[in-house]
Amino acid sequence: MKIIELELKTHKLAETQRFYTEQIGFPLEHHTQHSFTVRIGETKLSFIREEDEAIPYYHFAMNIPENQIVEAKEWLHRRIGTVVDAMPIEYLGIQAEANIAYFKGTDAHAIYFEDPSGNLVEFIARHRMTNTSKKTFDSSSILNISEIGFPLQNTVPEAIEFLSSRINVTPYIGDGKSFQMLGDEHGMFILGNIEIGWYPTLKIPEIHPIRMTVLHNRFDEFQLPGYPYDIQTVATLP
Repeated sequence: MKIIELELKTHKLAETQRFYTEQIGFPLEHHTQHSFTVRIGETKLSFIREEDEAIPYYHFAMNIPENQIVEAKEWLHRRIGTVVDAMPIEYLGIQAEANIAYFKGTDAHAIYFEDPSGNLVEFIARHRMTNTSKKTFDSSSILNISEIGFPLQNTVPEAIEFLSSRINVTPYIGDGKSFQMLGDEHGMFILGNIEIGWYPTLKIPEIHPIRMTVLHNRFDEFQLPGYPYDIQTVATLP
């Protein structure tokens, strides 16, 4: 699965735009008084101003070259000053050293940071992918958004069944009951019960609107039943 567009809400539109364009350095593709869009490799990321009193926050991950996790961490330190502390959790197969996490189950290293909206953002180097790079790491090295978290109210099995019936995705890692990564290294849904905190902050997720477009073999539009998660599929890039 490839996520080609992701649209999220924010209560700090101006600050978040400055963060992604000026600090991280993603190209600005479009902006209005109420939204902005940046290009992250193969994915367009848009933030829409939250007009109500809600304070939306999300978890999403971006693929980077599999050999550049240390370089990416050093680059992030120069750009934003810090990364989120990572900790080992042995029973989940998570190791951590120098705030770089290693996931045995997926053979991937990851680092984390938070943006002004409170989103938990991940750079992940997946060693099962052949995307080694010799180029000096910068914002143009980031390949795509590859994960988006879908907090659920004890409906992980139902979400797996529904999404698998609408999109060609299969279970990746998870127990299929309280947590499931659904998709592949290029793109996946992170399905988790709402009481499970996101690693590594363990901050409890909340349900907020998500709109996204993924590549599939046909055009379709649907919403995950019971949730404000809207998904469009397209057969070709727009």
